[in-house]
Amino acid sequence: MWKCASALKQFFLILFISRNFFEDKNNVAADILDNLIVLKVNKPTCEEVLEELSKAAIKAGYAKPGYHKAILEREAKYPTGLHIPLIEVAIPHADAEWAIKPSLTIGILDTPVAFGSMDGSGGDVMAGLVFMLTIEEPKDHINFLRAFSNVMGQPEILVEFARTANPNLILEKIKANYPRKTRVAA
Repeated sequence: MWKCASALKQFFLILFISRNFFEDKNNVAADILDNLIVLKVNKPTCEEVLEELSKAAIKAGYAKPGYHKAILEREAKYPTGLHIPLIEVAIPHADAEWAIKPSLTIGILDTPVAFGSMDGSGGDVMAGLVFMLTIEEPKDHINFLRAFSNVMGQPEILVEFARTANPNLILEKIKANYPRKTRVAA
């Protein structure tokens, strides 16, 4: 229980601090969410899950060949697992150079697999859902995570999604919380 609270606390702190450093110049939420793949995945390891999701993103034209290797290397250095009540998640991505188009590839896992914990606690996160991003601009990753944090604060939405594979409620929450470009009146 405390690990979960610690991970969420750290995640929200990162998002709160980062929002002061990034100015949203365009809204890529529509692009990310329009380029959506949802897969049921039955693989026993994190590496195999990421391979299957990466292949789907490459085949759809969202990521470059080599994305799988790049995402594994990044995951080894910067784990993306989050202890969320009711269902644990991972939010992996590779560096922007591997993206062709912004997208979100979601894996609904038949059996949770171990990802490293984002909070650095050293414990594994048994992810049942994997939200893999292809992002062309690093700031877009932060903006997406900020919007996605609202969904993670309502884990019952994640559980319902895992049960039904219907992403509409998740997408609505993300879109509603994605930073918008603001215009200054002349």
